Amino acid sequence: MLSISGLAATLVTVRDPKATQRSSLDQRQLLQVVGTASVLAIAAFLRLFLLALKPLHHDEGVNGSFLLTLFRQGVYRYNAANYHGPTLYYFALVSSSVNNLLFQSEGPSTWAIRIVPAFFGMGVIGLVFSFDRRLGQVGTLFAAGLLALSPGMVYFSRDFIHEMLLVFFTLWLVVCLARFYDTREAKHLLLASIAVALMFATKETAIVSLAAIAASACLATILVPQTANLALSQFGGWRRLVLLLAASIGLFLLCTVVFFSSFFGNYSQGMHEAVAMYSYWFRTGMTQHKAPWFTYLNWMLREEPVILFSAACGTVFAVFQRRDRFALFAGLWGFGLILAYSILPYKTPWILVNALVPMSLAAGYSVQQLWDAAFAARKTWARSIAITVTAGAFFFTLYQSVQLNFYRYDDDRYVYPYVQTNRRLHDLVQQVQNIADNKGTGKSTSIAITAPEYWPLPWYLRDYKKTGYFGQPVSTTAAIVIASTRQVSELAPLLGERYRLIGEYPLRPGVQLVLYTAIDTVN
Repeated sequence: MLSISGLAATLVTVRDPKATQRSSLDQRQLLQVVGTASVLAIAAFLRLFLLALKPLHHDEGVNGSFLLTLFRQGVYRYNAANYHGPTLYYFALVSSSVNNLLFQSEGPSTWAIRIVPAFFGMGVIGLVFSFDRRLGQVGTLFAAGLLALSPGMVYFSRDFIHEMLLVFFTLWLVVCLARFYDTREAKHLLLASIAVALMFATKETAIVSLAAIAASACLATILVPQTANLALSQFGGWRRLVLLLAASIGLFLLCTVVFFSSFFGNYSQGMHEAVAMYSYWFRTGMTQHKAPWFTYLNWMLREEPVILFSAACGTVFAVFQRRDRFALFAGLWGFGLILAYSILPYKTPWILVNALVPMSLAAGYSVQQLWDAAFAARKTWARSIAITVTAGAFFFTLYQSVQLNFYRYDDDRYVYPYVQTNRRLHDLVQQVQNIADNKGTGKSTSIAITAPEYWPLPWYLRDYKKTGYFGQPVSTTAAIVIASTRQVSELAPLLGERYRLIGEYPLRPGVQLVLYTAIDTVN
């Protein structure tokens, strides 16, 4: 049986063209299969296990309401003021329809909608393995492993928001362009045009990612000049190249129109809003969620130190060595995104996942360099250091991820639970169900919500058809009243002695809800 050091040595030799012996090839192939399967299995577990454990965030609840309208009424109308692009809802429509078909109940559920970003999150890791020729086998496994374990990548793969879809389509674009560069096959350029269309149809910040990719590619090409890999003759001359570019542009426009027009059901308004979205979101980005320029670096130091430091090392190596264009591109891409988003006043934690992917690729390059040097030295202590550093990075990141995603997922002392819904919202929803069951009215139970801040309650109360959202104290005969603690004194004379206080429940930091029930509904 091979020792750990022997297995590691076999992995490192994957980049050595002289390693041609059959046994070594079989060992490397086996290790590659086992490593890839292990990373993907761990990634799947962290993203799918107890997927409904964390209550929906405010934005998830709003996204869920758009999906419910699409699922129940077949209607979706893109509006630039409404929480980003349409792809999330159409993919969730598929998962909800499958859920409905398999379990014979209404399709949209917390699990059914969150499985969409979870799958895309796993897809990101799958795409990383396509860079094994560029990063080396150890570097690729390290990059994929970091993304599989990353607290932020796991956290937002378990949220029904747009970010993980944007990250996937962005990385898919880079994969397609890299394959086009390698093979000169037209299909990869056409697929790249689809990826760009899906990026724009997912979130308006796609333009920032595209700018970072383009700038990083240009700078990496200047710093690491190589013989041109693309020649006009390889495309059959100017005519064929023009046709290829025209086809790519046409495919991009078609995909963009399909999604923004709601599959041609809302062409005029949808396309107008698609064009107008940047003026709206430019204003939003300058006025909302404002924080100091160093916020993202501070957040990464707290939550993603392994990725930050190893990516910095990989980028520095690539800059000074000037021999690995892809590693340099990945590092510039990742830190370029951090720079771009640091300049903008708008700061939210989920933005970070856009930079985590390219930074992990640069981190993979740094670890591949470490292993190459350690095993080339043929010193036991050097190999031990390489193995210890890699294993330590994985175990530390895994510990962070488990703590955040399964224990501290609503703890606002952490970075990623940004105004996250408190876990006790589940208790409030359960109390509503208990009251409805005791009264015998079930989903026909009347509910009055007077609190001005209540998302994501509409998602959890989506089957209660007699629910009213008033935003202020009102006189009501509803069986259940949900109010803000700030409304208690004003609400008291309106409810009188007809209602009993059941309990107080934190919704999110700074927002407390109270639950009342009509006295005749209490046993």
